[in-house]
Amino acid sequence: MKHSVYVICLMVSFLGLTSCNKTSDPVPVPAVVGRWELNRGLLSGFPTTANINGAALDLYYFESYGSTIDIYSDNTFNENYKSVTVEDAAGTWDFSNNTLTLKYDVGDEGTFTYSKNKNIEELAASKPVSYTLPVSTTATAAGQLQLIYRK
Repeated sequence: MKHSVYVICLMVSFLGLTSCNKTSDPVPVPAVVGRWELNRGLLSGFPTTANINGAALDLYYFESYGSTIDIYSDNTFNENYKSVTVEDAAGTWDFSNNTLTLKYDVGDEGTFTYSKNKNIEELAASKPVSYTLPVSTTATAAGQLQLIYRK
């Protein structure tokens, strides 16, 4: 009888081990999923005499401009722009090789490079936008602005 109890216990143990399946583990959530807030704009392409290339600009303070991107695990996103008016833009996304591609429902597309350094996660727009800054009371300078978001 004792032998039968040991055999039954051994069989139950093996059954418990074989019921675990590695493929049933949940797929990890991509690093880009979550809320991203516009952190700054990096200036580039301005005349060297302006001495502002590489400077980080607080767009909310300087332009009253803000933006968030909510990236959901079902491969959809919503981007919210705040300036004088508030607007939303939705679409789908793809993430591969640290490149996030946003495909807007209206047909536009945007790409960002994901990076993580000392637990600070950032999305940097791949294409800077044209930007004009006042450099004196009578003159402006044209250059580019790269949007940087943080999680």
